[in-house]
Amino acid sequence: MIKRIKLVQQILKEKGLYDGAIDGIAGPKTMRGLSRIEGVDPDLPKTRQITKFIQIDATERGIGIGPIDGLWGPQTNAGFLELEHRIEHGEPQPPWRPEEIEVPNPNRWPVQRTQEFNRFFGEKGENLKLIDFPYEMKLAWDLRTRTRRTRCHKKVADSVQRILHKVKDIYGEENISKLHLDHFGGCYNERAIRNGSAWSMHSWGIALDFDPSRNQLNWGRDRAYLAHPDYNEWWKCWEEEGWISLGRKRNFDWMHIQAARLPE
Repeated sequence: MIKRIKLVQQILKEKGLYDGAIDGIAGPKTMRGLSRIEGVDPDLPKTRQITKFIQIDATERGIGIGPIDGLWGPQTNAGFLELEHRIEHGEPQPPWRPEEIEVPNPNRWPVQRTQEFNRFFGEKGENLKLIDFPYEMKLAWDLRTRTRRTRCHKKVADSVQRILHKVKDIYGEENISKLHLDHFGGCYNERAIRNGSAWSMHSWGIALDFDPSRNQLNWGRDRAYLAHPDYNEWWKCWEEEGWISLGRKRNFDWMHIQAARLPE
């Protein structure tokens, strides 16, 4: 919320409607500036006034943000990220280009659904190992339930632990929580891929999902939270070990990371 308020204060200052500090506090000066914007109802709660102003300003700049209703959802979030980038850099975000993402393969993960893959990982559901997380996870389907363990394939176990320890060192537990990097969507799950008949990489325990509610299957980078620059170091941690993000490679299913290469 602080980032949203700071952006609002910056825009209001540019419009000559605010002369206070860019401090992320929605005080009297900030709210007085908002009250002078057509379409922002001062009788609404503060959060809705702030959201509505962001929606109005983004729309005026030609950024698709959905309805101007004062409600924060995926479209508003995507529009906010684009607005934030334009104000900071003076130009739109660069288009998503998967060919620019070069992922090394130090662990020699095989290409999915090949003979080499079968030889490397064996039968689905076998060779599993219980591992400990370096920080507490919340189960994405029931955030009241916490866990510090999961089952994965024994060949990826050390890699997962190295990565998550590095994530903890870089972000710290407070930011991990703020960014929902502790919203765990699961690892081993013997099932077919969604909307298909082939076996999911989860069936071998070589894929993990994170923050699924904000990174849904068919969402692209315009809506998925994990596509935001705040997560660049997160992806670097995984990609240094050769893990593949379907979001960064194919621009869908941003929640999903796997220790198997994609076919060319």
